[in-house]
Amino acid sequence: MFIREIPNAISGTVIDVRSREEYDLAHASGAVNIPWDMHLYYLKDLETLPLPWLLCCEEGIRSGWVTLSLKMLGYEEVYNVGRWFDIDREKAEVAPKAA
Repeated sequence: MFIREIPNAISGTVIDVRSREEYDLAHASGAVNIPWDMHLYYLKDLETLPLPWLLCCEEGIRSGWVTLSLKMLGYEEVYNVGRWFDIDREKAEVAPKAA
């Protein structure tokens, strides 16, 4: 899903679900790291983050799994935005329109 298609995406939180090692190598600016296989342990932390939650990873597969998991738990403003390295460019494209 493209960030421009998500209501209020600019005010939301980018959540990178890759491993800590992958995240430390490079990540989208302002992204929070919550590894996909640990996301259920971080539900209380997730709930403190601004909505919508924009989940990303390397290819969009792990973020898709976490998105589905969170939606099954009842969270609504959760979106799989795919690859982490597309996020900064997409946000830059949306920001002028939001201003």
